[in-house]
Amino acid sequence: MSNMRKIPVTDLKPGMIFSKAVYVDKNNMLIPANVELKESDLKKLATWGVAEIETAGELVSADDNGLDGKNEADISGFSKYERKIIHDYNELLKKRKRLIEIYQKARLALEEIYNSIRNDSPFEDGKLKKSVDEIIQIANENSNIFLFLYGLEEGKDIFVSHAIKATFYAINIGIGMKYPMNSLRELGLGTLLLNSGMLKVPLYITRKQSNLTDQEYNQVKTHTLHGYSALKKLGNISEKAAIITLQHHEQFDGKGYPRGLKNTEIDEYARIVAIADSYESQISNRSYRAKMYFYNAMRNLLSGGVSKYDPEILKIFLSKMSVYPIGSIVEINDSRIGIVIGSIPEKPLRPILKMIFDKDKNRIQDTIILNLLDDTSSYIVKALGEDEVGINIFDVL
Repeated sequence: MSNMRKIPVTDLKPGMIFSKAVYVDKNNMLIPANVELKESDLKKLATWGVAEIETAGELVSADDNGLDGKNEADISGFSKYERKIIHDYNELLKKRKRLIEIYQKARLALEEIYNSIRNDSPFEDGKLKKSVDEIIQIANENSNIFLFLYGLEEGKDIFVSHAIKATFYAINIGIGMKYPMNSLRELGLGTLLLNSGMLKVPLYITRKQSNLTDQEYNQVKTHTLHGYSALKKLGNISEKAAIITLQHHEQFDGKGYPRGLKNTEIDEYARIVAIADSYESQISNRSYRAKMYFYNAMRNLLSGGVSKYDPEILKIFLSKMSVYPIGSIVEINDSRIGIVIGSIPEKPLRPILKMIFDKDKNRIQDTIILNLLDDTSSYIVKALGEDEVGINIFDVL
């Protein structure tokens, strides 16, 4: 394969078409010539840990205009409110590459610290603090940036990937609570390190693909103590940040661990992270169970909110995320299927949809936006998973 050139995976985006085949390495083709690169292809590369692809071809197509290439001029028939949703949505899509770059830098920084903790060696947190600042910045730019975390690097070190993803949700809540920058930094750093104690739990337990025995579960519960001890002993971590690791499994009704604290006995940061930690865990695959979809995870949080979580913080999380977070696939009462692209906190059950399938389940080729705030005759009857519909959400966004 002469004249091959390497392209960083972070430069790739869905919709790209190359004039010649694209390869993962010299023996493995990713996509043939003149075939559109899909989000599912990018997810494979992330899962495999591939940093670069190779091709002898030229880029012949790259859709970078969001909703099927439509811009403000193309959507002049939409209402002012719909245009704003579409504008915000298109701006969100443009941030995907930067999100992945921030994620990868945070992963490398966190892995360095994890290696130090495994070896009981002191660690520096400068790189991780820089990652926290980048997460805060991009979350401030668009609170829906969490969308691109979905499915990212599943199959790799779940403690690293989970901590980074949970940090985005925790920061989102902190922003909703109007935290100043220093508090957001402290919250973010503590959340990134929340699973530090899991490094002290035997691998056969953390990688077990079936239910844990009572003895094994008790060993897992020690990770909060191990983590807090490691952060205080090996790093220059503030008490406020370190307490997250110790208390993020405490529950609002006092039935959590390790100390059975309740209500405001639990540090506020830990009450935030308890919600972020639970939500992210539910929407991610684990060795012992499949992931849930956004709506079902949110419903679980709300049903358990009275006992497990601070109800006021849970309300803020809901206002930032919505009952149907962006990317949720839903069916409406006339059997059409759409994907949520935006909503307003005051009306969480009436989001804005980009329609995917018509009532006969044929793929819709044109851009059709359904605003459930205005179309009062339409309403959501159920949330659906990708497997039920036969699509990848990133291929239809």
